[in-house]
Amino acid sequence: MLKKIKRNIARHIINWRGWTTNRKIIVFESDDWGSVRMSSKKNLSTLSDYGVKVQNCHYMQNDALASEEDLSLLFHLLSSHKDVNGNSPLITANVIMANPDFKKIKEASFDKYYYELFTETLKKYPKHKKSFELWKDGINEKLFYPQFHGREHLQVGRWMTYLKNLDSETRKAFELDIFGLSTTVTNENRRSYMAAYDWDNEKDREFILNSISDGLSLFKKIFGFNSISSIAPNYIWDDDVEKTLNEHQVRFIQGSSIQKSPDSTNKCYKKVRHYTGQKNEHSQTYLVRNCKFEPSSNPEYDWVDRCLKDIKNAFLWNKPALIETHRVNFIGFINPKNRDKNLKKLDELLKRIQNIWPDVEFLSTEQLGKVIASNE
Repeated sequence: MLKKIKRNIARHIINWRGWTTNRKIIVFESDDWGSVRMSSKKNLSTLSDYGVKVQNCHYMQNDALASEEDLSLLFHLLSSHKDVNGNSPLITANVIMANPDFKKIKEASFDKYYYELFTETLKKYPKHKKSFELWKDGINEKLFYPQFHGREHLQVGRWMTYLKNLDSETRKAFELDIFGLSTTVTNENRRSYMAAYDWDNEKDREFILNSISDGLSLFKKIFGFNSISSIAPNYIWDDDVEKTLNEHQVRFIQGSSIQKSPDSTNKCYKKVRHYTGQKNEHSQTYLVRNCKFEPSSNPEYDWVDRCLKDIKNAFLWNKPALIETHRVNFIGFINPKNRDKNLKKLDELLKRIQNIWPDVEFLSTEQLGKVIASNE
């Protein structure tokens, strides 16, 4: 009961400030597209045999590059729903542009980092060779709209340091084409690999800022348009990241209500609160996620009911509903049941949204940002 009360209070705190609208706008923001997580079901089992506590992390158990089947099923479901304007729900797919090139890193004796584009990584997987073509179909059909999530979903400096240890769990995972060992599963006493914009020293910071510039250039080259919004991996970033994003025409910053800003002097984070419509010194606009649909994280929880309550509170305060939902919820390459169960839940969520709010509008993050900018 106390937990429910706290969550309800938190909903009001997130929504009471900022830009308002009478329109019933819903945006689905989904992170991690393009990034490797678990390379295969066999390798998941091997990691478990090594003593890695994979059962402690739903990402390690279920997340992977989206296969052709994963994408086809998701797009078919989305296209079966229409809003008041005749538009289907549109996934803002926040994309990681590159993954470690495991082969080249090993050939360099772990002394130098190399990456490969996610489009090349897809070609190496057994059910993914046409996945990028499906991405492009999804874009054309207005079901799937890429935005920038980072060049890698990896704190490269930390990872490369641990790779030097032949007996480390990090090195064993590397041999299985896996880098994303969560701190909840490993016996290693270290900080997160997944927080790509976190930094421990000035060398890290310089690498991160250069990777963002490079990643945004890669985004434009691959998709043919600029990403005008971006989301930091693990919601960790600092002012220099915003400055670099601004230099590449990123106008809208996706995130949660709390930004964690790195501080290497005491190994902790400064917490910075944000609200939708708030601007920074570069006139970039923050877009704050105020709804959650993460059924993979806790399959027994009623995520449809939770998300509907989040949406109701957003609309109560005349706010758009920005729904956080990671790629892992729609992936069946490792565990088909994960995808199949969650697509049914997504279908139920969309049906109930349209029954409760028949005037709902489905927008992308970019479209919402432009609506906010046009009303200023």
